[in-house]
Amino acid sequence: MSFKPGVKTLGLRISWPKTKVQNVGAGNHTPTDITVDGNLVECVESFVYLGSVQPSEGQCLPDTKRRIALASSVMASLSKIWRDKRLSLSIKIQTYKALIRSTLLYAAETWTVRAEDARILESFHMKCQRQILGIRWQDHVRNAEVTIQTGLPSVIDHIVKRRNAIFGHIARMPSNVPVHQAVRCQVDLSLGRPPDRSWKRRPGRPPKRWLDQIRDDSQRPQPMCGETLSDVVIVKQRNGPRRLRANDDEWR
Repeated sequence: MSFKPGVKTLGLRISWPKTKVQNVGAGNHTPTDITVDGNLVECVESFVYLGSVQPSEGQCLPDTKRRIALASSVMASLSKIWRDKRLSLSIKIQTYKALIRSTLLYAAETWTVRAEDARILESFHMKCQRQILGIRWQDHVRNAEVTIQTGLPSVIDHIVKRRNAIFGHIARMPSNVPVHQAVRCQVDLSLGRPPDRSWKRRPGRPPKRWLDQIRDDSQRPQPMCGETLSDVVIVKQRNGPRRLRANDDEWR
């Protein structure tokens, strides 16, 4: 295998120490290393790309834990600000949203959040709010009371808002854009329209997909006469949710 002819045509040069091979969907099975142009390319189960951890199994838990660690370090570096009595709560909340929450939820709109991921994120979010308010565990203050004082929405509510925003952005893209085509393919699969006749789904219950969460984010209407819930996809747009049926040619 050689990349030299194609790379030379484009005027590029490959950095082999930064080049990795990953088999997405391989689970715990990692393929062996390969050699390209005399350079050994390491096969990995996960790597950081554009600031996010990309695991082979497709789950967001590794990236969630990494984001919490990064946000925790930023939170600790601002401990003097949280303890400063001269600063108002409003300024502290704005600082938290600008520096901590933005670090915690970087690229969170692309996550497929499971119940465990949501629990970890909400736990860290509440811990930060308690630190900002100076509440100790000995004070026995309920989480609901903490939320009322800070006025911050839950992490999941913020992720849902961003996830629906990016879905609407993708849905309005031209049909020849690759990301639009990929999401459209998933919509077709959810409506029982495979790409071709030879396509077969893997045995067993499929894991929850990003598009499934888009459907869950919206309040699904009751099916009409002759419809089933599997025939309906809710598309969040600027004007609100909309039905998408199996006989629809347009989904935007």
